[in-house]
Amino acid sequence: MYYGWWIVIATSCTLFVCAGIGMYTYPVFLKFIEADLHLGRDSLSYAGALGALAAGFATPAIGYALDRYPARTVMIPGAALLAASVLLLGRVDSVLYLYLLFLAIGIGMAATTMLPTQTLISRWFDKRRGRAMGIASVAGALGGMVWMPVSSRLIETLGWRHAYAVLGIVIAAVSLPLIWLIIRGSPQSIGLAAEGEGHAGSPAGTSCSEFPSSLEAGGPGYTLPEALATRGFWLIFCSSFFGPFAASGFGLHAQAFLSDSGFSPGEASTVWSALIGTSIGGMVLFGFLAERYQKRYLCSAAQFSRGLSLLLLVLFSLAMIPRRVAVAQLIVISGLALGCLNVVSPLLLSETFGVKAFGRLAGLLGVPFTLGMALGQVAGGRLFVLENNYTLAFSAFALSFCLSGVALALVKPYFLIESTVERGE
Repeated sequence: MYYGWWIVIATSCTLFVCAGIGMYTYPVFLKFIEADLHLGRDSLSYAGALGALAAGFATPAIGYALDRYPARTVMIPGAALLAASVLLLGRVDSVLYLYLLFLAIGIGMAATTMLPTQTLISRWFDKRRGRAMGIASVAGALGGMVWMPVSSRLIETLGWRHAYAVLGIVIAAVSLPLIWLIIRGSPQSIGLAAEGEGHAGSPAGTSCSEFPSSLEAGGPGYTLPEALATRGFWLIFCSSFFGPFAASGFGLHAQAFLSDSGFSPGEASTVWSALIGTSIGGMVLFGFLAERYQKRYLCSAAQFSRGLSLLLLVLFSLAMIPRRVAVAQLIVISGLALGCLNVVSPLLLSETFGVKAFGRLAGLLGVPFTLGMALGQVAGGRLFVLENNYTLAFSAFALSFCLSGVALALVKPYFLIESTVERGE
């Protein structure tokens, strides 16, 4: 078996525990921490926001490190930091301690989850890059679906403090051996070409540290300064703000909107769970489609689809379309679009700039992503207060999705740019 598939297995399992526990389980613990420490819900919500900001602003440094040093050198300290921080959450006795641990969790997440996974798969795969990214993305989503109920059960049987200790041990026990034994930064570092099209001059177990660091990020594409000088980078930069701005604002307020529209809490949760389930199917589907079609068109269509879905929800709130239609379109259109973006967005970066500076470029794009995520959540609440409904907020988010779609449609892939240069155009 081509060694790149072992990379997919290792990164998928790492995502399953690191993203599944680090990203999704905090809401399960929220009320128990609140009751034990007598903290306000607003104070506890700031912890999650600090973790997200830490992850976003750590990504440029993580991206640079992934391009400069062996991937294991970055991921092992990140996994150790994440595991230790989750374990220590069980010993929290003040809000300051909680905030410090969430800052550490954010950094650990940045060093172990999507950015390293995207970088590694972009280096190891070419023709089958889409399906490889789809498999890894599904693993991250499944982690959230599994570890939330597991965390709830652990809290019931052990208490929330011991539950966090167990989860920290799980992260360390699963991720650290996989990263150390399997992760290799690039095919060139073990004498292979992408997808095994070169020579196997070195065994799969050879350490990346035995090769020059330039081989770690080997492959065609632009250097960082060359990429920054292109229009495509700044179009993706803008899209990386507008898309997350709308997605985070809608995601935070979606269930409140459904509740305001007459759905019971159980019905609202069921609709959202169905949307996530559809997104997993979308990850698999668009992982294959991304190998046949240009990624910019797939991502652009997905963003326009999400904008359309929100406009249909606005019409539902105005009693212009029936409830059943509103729910069905939300689950199908938004779910498939979300799955597409989770898989194809990182592939768009390698399609546009190659893989030479993938880690640093992806890290830089984490900054507008993080700002968009934070501002979108604030904007949703502010716009709701203005009219005491979500019509204005969802309309603004629909427009933001469409702006992201326009920007992505104008991005020109690396191979088209190179072919134009070769023809002297």
